[in-house]
Amino acid sequence: MTVVASSNEEVTVNVLELICRSCAEHVLAGCRQIAGVASVAVDRRERLITLYFDPAVTTRERVVAAVDDVIATIP
Repeated sequence: MTVVASSNEEVTVNVLELICRSCAEHVLAGCRQIAGVASVAVDRRERLITLYFDPAVTTRERVVAAVDDVIATIP
């Protein structure tokens, strides 16, 4: 077995708009579409989203800006 270190970085964003399950699902689906994002974890109770991204593809600033764009589309 070979263990390979992950080259991903993470950023956690506080999203006050994560009020209901539908909002969380909307944000989760939108964040999964962000270029360079490998995975997304949502903690609805704490209103946090953690995104794991490839720094060779995108930057922390771009990920955060893209999350803002996703949040703006919450119905």
